[in-house]
Amino acid sequence: MVKWGVEHWVEVLKRNRLKGLGAVVVLLLGGSLVWSLCVPHTDVRVEAIRKKGYPVTLAELDAWYPAVPPAENAALVYTNAFALLAADSGLNTGASFMASTWPLRGQGLTAEDKRGLAELLATNQAALGLLYAAPASGRSRYPIDLREWPTAQLTQLAGVKGAVMLLTTEALLHASDGDGQKATQALLAAGRVADSLSEEPLLISHLVRVAAWKIVLTRLERVLGLTQLTDEQLGLLQESVGDAERPQGLVRSLVGEQAIGIAIYFDRENQDAAFSTGQQSPSGKGGTFRMGLFFFGLYRATGLFQKDKAYYLDAMGKQIAAAELPYPARFTASGQAAAALTNPPSRFCIISRMMLPALSRVHGRDAESAARIRAATAALAVERFRRARGNALPDNLQALAPTYLPAVPADPFAGKPLRFTRHGASYAVYCGGSDGKDDGGVDWNSLKLKNPSAVVFVVEH
Repeated sequence: MVKWGVEHWVEVLKRNRLKGLGAVVVLLLGGSLVWSLCVPHTDVRVEAIRKKGYPVTLAELDAWYPAVPPAENAALVYTNAFALLAADSGLNTGASFMASTWPLRGQGLTAEDKRGLAELLATNQAALGLLYAAPASGRSRYPIDLREWPTAQLTQLAGVKGAVMLLTTEALLHASDGDGQKATQALLAAGRVADSLSEEPLLISHLVRVAAWKIVLTRLERVLGLTQLTDEQLGLLQESVGDAERPQGLVRSLVGEQAIGIAIYFDRENQDAAFSTGQQSPSGKGGTFRMGLFFFGLYRATGLFQKDKAYYLDAMGKQIAAAELPYPARFTASGQAAAALTNPPSRFCIISRMMLPALSRVHGRDAESAARIRAATAALAVERFRRARGNALPDNLQALAPTYLPAVPADPFAGKPLRFTRHGASYAVYCGGSDGKDDGGVDWNSLKLKNPSAVVFVVEH
């Protein structure tokens, strides 16, 4: 009976060879799928990241964002201030009088401008009071829980930009009225608001901070052209601007980005959040979660998942390694790291192809920010030199060291000293930008940049 049974099934398999082969494949694939879903996986490269002191889970990332005692936490006060910013004030809508480049270089404020700004400031007095009253500890942690990424609410980012616009606009109004002290205090307060994001380990937060400082420095250009500041006021601004570069800011943000990426590769819920089709079962999230599990199990079983993960970790490792270098080596290495972002080993590296392209321009923006900060620091030193010498400008930036600068700041793109050009009582501090060209920085007849990639700080008198 048993022998007949075996012979019978052998004969069945012979007659249905393709079906039998398909059944074996299904069993093997199903076993691989179950193994992929149920067996915990480790990665030596992820453990190496952790040993370096960097977070590799969302819980570790949240803990990596330093806690601040409430009495010292400026972010808590800023959060309340952001909630008070007038919704119809144009702070986040791009109204013309709030544009970061307004007014144009060499131009003052009209009577109509001043009336409009006075109304804006009057409408936002409560928010301004809080912005000035924040603890002077220089420490901030906004009330967000990074363990809840990607659903964590980052409402502070719009608030930071709006507050910086408000404070720097106030600085312009005070400068146009000849009140250098209030203009200085407004610019310093704006810098502190921008820096409240400096410890937030998110790439978007770093980019918002860079954008906020660009607003501060653009408005500083205008303030220096509108009024004369004392040496003390210039010194305070020079110290604040010089401290704004924060070389580790990009490293922190990339490490945070890496931790989020690792969470997507290893955490089931984050995989579901990233790849859910949005079609849920009547019971809610469970339907899409099962679809996510199936997708990632199948992706693992084919071997594509491991290739995708390896490419992501390699690309992020190169990005972070470049950011850990000083300039100009950082800029050179970042170009090599960026090349890896556009050359994945397979078009099926689905996760990395989704996350990595956003990093392609990050290093360039960071280098531009460093150049802008260094140029502004040098310009403030020029203003101190001018004030001490009866309104005379230096012949070159070397004349500022060591009294007003420890040394001439270097161009972060090429490593050469920043350049200086004069035009009557006006001047520009600049670097050639990513292409390294020295074209004089600015066309003085139009005050337009000769080279769009140049970074130029112009003081027009």
